[in-house]
Amino acid sequence: MLLFYPSKALRVPLTAEQLKGFFEQCDKNGDGRLDRAELKEAFKRLGAMIPSWRAARGLYHADLNGDGYIDEEEMTGLVNYALRLGYTVK
Repeated sequence: MLLFYPSKALRVPLTAEQLKGFFEQCDKNGDGRLDRAELKEAFKRLGAMIPSWRAARGLYHADLNGDGYIDEEEMTGLVNYALRLGYTVK
C-alpha cells in the first residue's frame, strides 16, 4: 500500500544554469559582478542559515584574483560551490 503525504513537497536540486541565472539576477547595481553584500542577499534568498558566512565562503572558493568580487570569469567557481551545497526548489 502506497501512502501519499501531500504536505511533503518534492525538493529538486537547482541546476548549474539555474544557479548562474539566479546569481546574475542578484547583481543589483548592474556592474557585472557580485560583491559580498550581493552574495549575502543571494545566499539568504537560497535559504542559507548563515548567509554572511556562505557569502564569505563563496568569495573564498570563487574569487580567483582576490579583488573581493565575483565577475563573469569567476562565476563558474561560485556556481560549483553552490551546487555542492545542494540548494533546492520546491
